[in-house]
Amino acid sequence: MKIGIAGAGAVGCHYGSMLQQAGYDVLLLGRGEHLAALQNDGLVHESDGVPKHLTVKATNSVADIGVCDVVMICCKMIGLSAMLEELQGVVGKGALLVSLQNGVEAPDYVSSAFPYHAIAAGTAFIGARIENPGHVIHSAAGGIRLAQWQNGEGEVYFKPLVQALEAAGVPIRVEDDVRLMLWRKLLWNIGFNAITAITGRHARDVAAVPETLSIIRAAMQEAVAVANAEGVALTDEDITKHIGVTLKMGPVKTSMWQDIETGRLTEVDYINGYVINRADELSLQAPTNRMLTALLHAIEGGA
Repeated sequence: MKIGIAGAGAVGCHYGSMLQQAGYDVLLLGRGEHLAALQNDGLVHESDGVPKHLTVKATNSVADIGVCDVVMICCKMIGLSAMLEELQGVVGKGALLVSLQNGVEAPDYVSSAFPYHAIAAGTAFIGARIENPGHVIHSAAGGIRLAQWQNGEGEVYFKPLVQALEAAGVPIRVEDDVRLMLWRKLLWNIGFNAITAITGRHARDVAAVPETLSIIRAAMQEAVAVANAEGVALTDEDITKHIGVTLKMGPVKTSMWQDIETGRLTEVDYINGYVINRADELSLQAPTNRMLTALLHAIEGGA
């Protein structure tokens, strides 16, 4: 089974490295200085404080993905439409596509682009960052939850992929309720992604301060109300679990925080902004998410 990582940033390189170390044939699709470093010097993958140097297969040619049996799409939501457009006509008819984006909309994007392919929806609970081109640091968590989204020829690779991730030491769980799975990951991002980007503090630190914790809870409670109105069984217990786990995490530098530091646009419109839009359509209130989104837009504009 050949596995392609479409969007080999920090998250993609982490899982690609784990799979390659377990003996699987992995191809990394990357861009820019990071890709050049992967091609010329290999990947330095640091996990649990232990760096490992790997010689990897890395390319900027989307056509190379055509030979892969599984394509794990690891780019951010903000680049997903462009990635899917590039992959169309390239991915083999019998391949399994896996979405690993933040938010809840990615599987719909993928199925619209590939209506006849097997698609799995995934959520990655992970703290990872590109320290320097070619150097990825995994700082916290790392588990994946998967669920089947759309049937097709490539669904024969779903169980082998789960087995491969298990063999690679990736905590993996298969979920029956795919919408609940996606909303649970969205809930964490609702609470922690924007506020860490605004404050420049790690997730566990903002969770430990009563003033910022109250903002986190309020944003998450708004998301629970929207999810419930859509028939998704999120509860306040999910909020409590997320906060408890976060307090025990390593130093998670969230994706929005990393984006602000590097001058890139964030995914706030697909996370907090998504809750705002759905709340408006459902005649619900989302003032905390509206505030967080406005502040992130202001910071983006300043950058």
